[in-house]
Amino acid sequence: MKDNPGAIKAAQDSRCTSTGPDSPNWDAVFVSLVECAALSLRHYHEVVKAAEIARKGNLEQAADHLEKAQEEIDIVAQLLDCTFVQLCDFVTQSPDGSPSLSGAFCGLFISNNIEKPYMGIAYKGTSTDSEKITDLTWAPIVPYIPGVAWGASMHAGFYQGLFGTFTTEDHGPQIPFNVMLETLSHAYTLHPNAQLHFTGNSLGGAYCIITYGEFLRRQAESAFSNFNFGDMYAFGAPRVCLEPFATEFNRRTQIPGGGKYSFRIVNTLDPVPTIPPVFKNQVAKYPFVHPASAWRITTDGPEKMGDEPPAVDPQDIIALIANAHYHDPREYYASWQKTPHS
Repeated sequence: MKDNPGAIKAAQDSRCTSTGPDSPNWDAVFVSLVECAALSLRHYHEVVKAAEIARKGNLEQAADHLEKAQEEIDIVAQLLDCTFVQLCDFVTQSPDGSPSLSGAFCGLFISNNIEKPYMGIAYKGTSTDSEKITDLTWAPIVPYIPGVAWGASMHAGFYQGLFGTFTTEDHGPQIPFNVMLETLSHAYTLHPNAQLHFTGNSLGGAYCIITYGEFLRRQAESAFSNFNFGDMYAFGAPRVCLEPFATEFNRRTQIPGGGKYSFRIVNTLDPVPTIPPVFKNQVAKYPFVHPASAWRITTDGPEKMGDEPPAVDPQDIIALIANAHYHDPREYYASWQKTPHS
């Protein structure tokens, strides 16, 4: 951030919007990458302490631990001239009936610029063992909640992490997407002119795409119609759904002048966007399809790309693993530096 004040200023001036579906605003791409990468700075041992202390009735001390948990995220937010607000956190919980999985962590970066207000909805990527299992539980299921993803079959782990029911003694049954939406709605009443953008990396990129799809699908409903939302920037996201998700998603985001544009950013040989399925011989049975305009970034510059082919043949799994370092947000930043930014 200290090396790229021009990009941050230009992104702020544009309210993190792009001018059309054919090419992203690379300054907004940088700010979005910073937002979603910052969520990995959360100290989960402090979150666990807060939960333990809260159960003993000391809510004030529990709040102190929660503040410590996100203090580094707050530093990043300050450098972006933003205020950070947690929207939902189900990382240390499991959906009912699936004890090995976990749920989404989502935060909101609220610009302090009242003349050009914007908000960034960001999802955290994979960092815990339960999130890795969530990633790997990819066999598609039909959404239990009618209408989600236009009824398309979805990666089971991602569905459970965002739309599963999480029941605890403290809060009863909760659905992460609904908690996120409720908290966002409250924050938006305080900043009703803000322009929303959506971002996430890795697992967070998957949640970001699904969430953006729901905002597109339900934008005429009263719970969504008050939001002024614009673009999506997802980094290193795996595939999330079968058709008709991609078709419905794209016809709402690929219209010049439409004001809602979606971009998947893929770093050079990052293997994660090539899955699921993992192997070429699984495509017929599991025809996952990416939505959104995709751009590959490399140290030679960015290039527009189509849907990535399935990763490898079974005998080439070692090559897939060897390229895993390209998935690191730091590697994304290195390649972003070669894009046409401010």
